[in-house]
Amino acid sequence: MPARTSAKHAPGSLLGSLLGLIGFSVVAGLLVSATVTPAVAVASSTANSGLDIFENLPEFAQIDEQSEVSTIYGTLDGNAVPIAEFYSQNREIITLSQAGQWAPLAAIAGEDRRFYDHGGVDAPSIARAALGQVTGGSGGASSLTMQLVRQQIVEVACQIVDPETDERYDPELCADQTTDSYGRKLQEMRFAIGLEQRYTKNEILAAYLNIANFGNATYGIQAAAQRYFGIDASQLSIAQAASIMTIVQNPSTLNLFSPDNYERNEVRRNYIIDAMLDVGYITQEQHDEAVATPVDEAYMNIQPAQNGCIASYYGSTGFFCDYVTELLQNPQADGSYILGGDREAATRTLALGGMSIFTSIDVGLNEEVQATLDEYVPNNETRLEYGGAVTMLEVSTGRVLAMAQNKDYDDTEAHDPLTETGINFNVGPEYGGGNGFQPGSGFKIFTLAAWIQAGYSVNTSLDTSRHERTVPTCVGPSRFDPQNNEGLNSSRSTVTDIFVNSLNTGTIEMGTRLDVCDVLETAESMGTTPAEGGSFLDQRYIDRGDIGASALIGGSTNVTPMGMAEAFQTIANGGVHCEPIAIDRIVARDGTELQPPAQDCEQAITPEVASVMQFVLQEVTNRNPLNNPPGSAPVISKTGTNDNVVQTWVNGASSTVATSVWVGNIRGQVGIFGLGGRAMWNVRSSVFTGVMASALERYPGGQFLQPDAETLQGNAVALPNVASMTPDEARATLEGAGFSVVVGSTVAGAQEAGRVEYTSPGAGSLVLPETSVTLLISDGSQYAPPDSAIPDLEGQSLGDARSSMTAAGFDPANLQITWAQAGNGQRCQVLDQNPDPGTNGPTSSPVSIVVGAQRDGQDPGC
Repeated sequence: MPARTSAKHAPGSLLGSLLGLIGFSVVAGLLVSATVTPAVAVASSTANSGLDIFENLPEFAQIDEQSEVSTIYGTLDGNAVPIAEFYSQNREIITLSQAGQWAPLAAIAGEDRRFYDHGGVDAPSIARAALGQVTGGSGGASSLTMQLVRQQIVEVACQIVDPETDERYDPELCADQTTDSYGRKLQEMRFAIGLEQRYTKNEILAAYLNIANFGNATYGIQAAAQRYFGIDASQLSIAQAASIMTIVQNPSTLNLFSPDNYERNEVRRNYIIDAMLDVGYITQEQHDEAVATPVDEAYMNIQPAQNGCIASYYGSTGFFCDYVTELLQNPQADGSYILGGDREAATRTLALGGMSIFTSIDVGLNEEVQATLDEYVPNNETRLEYGGAVTMLEVSTGRVLAMAQNKDYDDTEAHDPLTETGINFNVGPEYGGGNGFQPGSGFKIFTLAAWIQAGYSVNTSLDTSRHERTVPTCVGPSRFDPQNNEGLNSSRSTVTDIFVNSLNTGTIEMGTRLDVCDVLETAESMGTTPAEGGSFLDQRYIDRGDIGASALIGGSTNVTPMGMAEAFQTIANGGVHCEPIAIDRIVARDGTELQPPAQDCEQAITPEVASVMQFVLQEVTNRNPLNNPPGSAPVISKTGTNDNVVQTWVNGASSTVATSVWVGNIRGQVGIFGLGGRAMWNVRSSVFTGVMASALERYPGGQFLQPDAETLQGNAVALPNVASMTPDEARATLEGAGFSVVVGSTVAGAQEAGRVEYTSPGAGSLVLPETSVTLLISDGSQYAPPDSAIPDLEGQSLGDARSSMTAAGFDPANLQITWAQAGNGQRCQVLDQNPDPGTNGPTSSPVSIVVGAQRDGQDPGC
């Protein structure tokens, strides 16, 4: 604002008072005469020489929009419902007819009886007030119109534009309003005359009733009637209207919020009622009834203030309300502001209020989410700073359906630190949150995404044994040797099994073929960014060592439930990431609509990659039933736990709703498992299945994508079967297929000694083309020669039969002979055999034959 100078004179002596009075009276006389004979005043040489009192009047000489209540709406059972109101001044603008019969008349009788007779300045009141300045008497000079002007000056000049510094829009002009001076009064008179020439008396009276200060941030007759008596202004009685209009004289000492003010209010109230009788607005009977009404507790019906998110109509929506107000004041992704050109303009628009803000929150769902958190994550736990938070997003749009946490919302200094907080655990500091929490194994999904994007198969078998590995990063190699959860170990696992069992060793093995920085960039494209803001690859995170192998298993930078919910929204939405949307519509006080943040959706990962991720993460849910909500709708999920079980998560989605659940330490490093065992560790799962069940009732889920066959296969190849080959034969076969070969140890086996018993990885496994294959060699201890076909012995001589047995691999000593009487031509010939010729059997099997002889049972000497 430009610098302003004004003549200020605070009379300190009789002479000073007389001089001030003379100057004031001359100018005041000119102003008053202008209201009587404006043509003469304007045409006079005085006007032409500089006293151009009606030209270039500022905004204060206009009936401007006053600060008003803004309302945030959510949805309950398909209908818009208010969830919170916020304002710098509690005001609801109404028309004069909506103000009822008695409040306007009480205002005129108490403050300006000649309101309808003067032109903005009441000459007798001016004279009486001026004389009082000299003689030490009292008497107000301000007409209702002048009071309106002063209130509007205060409204604009004293408005706080920077809440952090309490800087006001025009500090100098604001200070003027608290200083008694002839200059200020003359300024008000000039502006009041300008108002009277622009607006009707009823318009001015309505504006006055809407702007007047009725104490304790309550402005306007409608808000005052609701706060003090719980009724609309149109329902006020004579006594109630007079009591409220009493307050304008001194809002601090005459308001009705304190019983200490009751007596003072009653005295002034009765003065106004007397004035209403004198003017003829009420009858003697109405007067007597009104003054007989005492101002006491029974007279009052004080209603609680509904200002801000702390007074949310629903207990669960305070943090979402806070998130919305932060969105309205912060720049959007492109640097623009929803409510103006910069932060100052946005803050002023918010302070002016009068907006209806329609949001995405599903109040019914949010209430059930809150109830689930209250059941499983009590806010009065004293053994640790125990926190729990849930964010739920609509998969197809990114709209925020639920946002709740276990603590009650209270952003005042007087909040109970055990059960209340003003920090929103679901988001980062930019939107009223904290610094987030370590995501643990939940962060592995981004390694999975990068793995599939790089062309690898999720069915590939990898080395998951524990040993130190080197992982590439954009800032140099990182060596890491993590252990698995609860000591779980496996020498080899497929990628799918790595995620089902959440193997840290397997995830790091995957990382040896990727780059950590690529994984982090994938996370950002899917909506997960550092809780503290910026990019994972910012120098501050590099400097503190966050860009290392441990990042792949969520052991570095903190994230938020909102960020993890965004990632699962992306996966469930076929790879399309949508920026979260909390505001659907904004309707200004004049009924026009302001542009809310536009939907911003981009393809972060391909549908093919998303389909395979859905396949793997469905398997994770199906094989970990603790995280599978009731019902038939498929759900993808991944748990997360950091070191010592300090933070725990379950993140997941149906085809319709993406959810992130965090349960852990708000501050501190108390191990949840050590404190409460498996039951406390699994609280995250109870919360997840509970809130997902509530969501699926409202937003039924369908099937996910069929996994893309080519992407599922990736670059994996099936390992050939070289069992029973000699080592040289096996090596030639495998190296010919592109594998490297190592001859391993000798094992007890069923193959012939010296031949390949089996390989590691096993035959048929899907493996990477460069995989090293180990040959395990049989010691023959379990070898059984293969079965052979029993030769046809019938018609052969006994000697030839023995030779045929030997040739077929059977021991001729195992022939069992039965001698049977036969003719001379069949003696010593095989007449019959059992088993029949061609029967397969071990080479040690006995074979029964019948051989011809002279008489039964006697060897003829064959």
